[in-house]
Amino acid sequence: MISEFNSTRPSGLTRQTRSGFTLLEMLIVLTILGLLAAMVYPAAGMLNDWERHRITINRMEEIRRAIVGDPDRFDDSGLRVIAGYVGDMEEWPGLYEAAPEVKQSVVGVPPAFDPDNVNNPDYYIYRPTGHFTGNSWQWNYPFRQLTDDTLNSSDHIGGLETENEGQPVGLWTDNPIGDSTGMLDPERWQGPYLLPPMDHKPNDTGHLARTDEEYAGLEPMYHIATSEETWVDGDYGSLSGELGEYFDDKEEFRLRRTEYRLEDGWNRAFRFFITADPVHAGATVFWIISEGPDHEGTYPAKGEYNGANWNIDPTDIMADNYDPNDAYNQDNIVMKIYSHEWQAVLVALNQRKKQETAEIIEMVTKGIIGDSLPAAGGFNSGFTGALCLLPRLFRWEGGNWDDEDAAPTAYTKGQPRGLWTATPNSADAGDDLAPPSWASPGIGWSGAFIDSPTGINENELIVDGWGRELLFFRDDTHHALFILSRGADGYFDFYDTDTLPTGAPDGINDYLEPASPAEALDIATYDPNDAGGYNSDNVVAVIKEPTWQPGWFTLEEFTVYNATSGVTKAAFYYGYDSSTATVKSQIYTAGVLSDEDGDTLADDWARGGPAPGQAFLYDDLSADPAITGSRRLVIWDDNDADNQVDIGENQYSKSYNILTHSGLEPRDNLIIDTAVHFAPAP
Repeated sequence: MISEFNSTRPSGLTRQTRSGFTLLEMLIVLTILGLLAAMVYPAAGMLNDWERHRITINRMEEIRRAIVGDPDRFDDSGLRVIAGYVGDMEEWPGLYEAAPEVKQSVVGVPPAFDPDNVNNPDYYIYRPTGHFTGNSWQWNYPFRQLTDDTLNSSDHIGGLETENEGQPVGLWTDNPIGDSTGMLDPERWQGPYLLPPMDHKPNDTGHLARTDEEYAGLEPMYHIATSEETWVDGDYGSLSGELGEYFDDKEEFRLRRTEYRLEDGWNRAFRFFITADPVHAGATVFWIISEGPDHEGTYPAKGEYNGANWNIDPTDIMADNYDPNDAYNQDNIVMKIYSHEWQAVLVALNQRKKQETAEIIEMVTKGIIGDSLPAAGGFNSGFTGALCLLPRLFRWEGGNWDDEDAAPTAYTKGQPRGLWTATPNSADAGDDLAPPSWASPGIGWSGAFIDSPTGINENELIVDGWGRELLFFRDDTHHALFILSRGADGYFDFYDTDTLPTGAPDGINDYLEPASPAEALDIATYDPNDAGGYNSDNVVAVIKEPTWQPGWFTLEEFTVYNATSGVTKAAFYYGYDSSTATVKSQIYTAGVLSDEDGDTLADDWARGGPAPGQAFLYDDLSADPAITGSRRLVIWDDNDADNQVDIGENQYSKSYNILTHSGLEPRDNLIIDTAVHFAPAP
């Protein structure tokens, strides 16, 4: 329909009308659209690869942060903060593959997997294996950790420096081999650092294989006619006459199965390598490689295959011979992480943590024996000064802290909870530490000697600079307490017959020594320069009896005016008997009185005199030594003759600082008047 609006048209003008497009015009438009589509289609494909490239870079960055932490994070001193796996374990995450494949060309029909021969090249091919369970592909366990064979160079496939399919499994599990014997050190591993990888495209291998039979039929495979495989120790085919993964359909299948494998933007597993650093001696490089849109890569192989034998070349490794300009490598995306960047930081951090640990141990030591002992002028204001014995050690058992096992026998390993609480075992009031009383003047728990640890329940532990439990051992034979931090590597060893602990490196016997909480311990067996090197970075302190006893005290004479024969007594409280749980004291009772104050009355009591007649004498020759600290001398009227001060009995007390040397000896003679100085015991 044509509408006209002539009423507003100026005179002299006319209007033409059209009913649609001509056929020629439509053909021209369609031609142009076709040309545009032809131009845009490849561009769209390129944009898709660029997006996959971006995804790959982002995933690589996630992996790097999981390994070494945020590269832009620094502490207050300007040191980079090394976090992630390396921050906890202080080493690269190992690379692990699924169980290796049995060599069919050797045994004919593959036998059952034999873990005792897992690294025997006569039985196994160094490539990972799996199987179908229904439509789902499952990797075969146990996984094996890849290593470099520098002795025989027989790991030209599967080593850290050559082509492999290993994955840094420790980034998401502390059990990378799938067997409890291969657990990572639970004291150090604080993961997961990444979520376990999932296969986002589980059906993208359907064109290759959907069953075990179809997978077995992929190249390389065992050929009955020639009695050989088209694959020899890797992706290198003898029948095809070619080398390289480009002819390996089995590997292509595996690289697309990304359950528990970190994948790039093309949904293929990343390649990982750990190689020597060709620039920094002793350092290493952790490689992350995506093979890009062509899904191909060329890698060193420690030699060449000549159709019959493998010619070994131990220098043909990634660190030296990876060629980024190789035709198959040009589109590879490569990220390298250098150990020298974090090793220097960790050296500085560990030195700082070692200093922090030394300060923590010094703080704990002061809590036990006070300041400056046994130096001149030092005074025992610590636990041993207050309670006259070393603190007992407690362990978290059955929901509470306990200090003995079923025997009962005192624990030789645990935490000295009495340093910060008088009730170290909430389930047993018998373990409470009593405060000083008139039954034990000056001896008892009167307050915390160190601040309480910040943890709760089983985590209420004194920790070192590395955040690990500070270990305490009692050597009751030598009356000593051994304090130990495991240092940077987290290990120590007493070299006895205990079993290998979970997570410990080969050769270490018992880094959780003693195995039994009540095992007798001889600290003399600890060697700080042990051959294994596990003790060389430990930070230790030993508190022996000579550190806090014997104490020196000489009071040549004391005199009591207005005493009562048989009633007035003097007691010096000098120690504690742990076997009987009683305070040790030396008690004198007034006998025949004399006139010492000149009032013509024989009502005074004098004890001692010039040597050898001292009233009280304790030194390093005393059979029962006094304990350093604040010791109490009490003079009182023992009205009920029970040899202890009771509430309401008249008394006078005086404290003496007892040291481990004779610098204050002898003390000034003591003269008191019961009529003036006595007061009822509160």
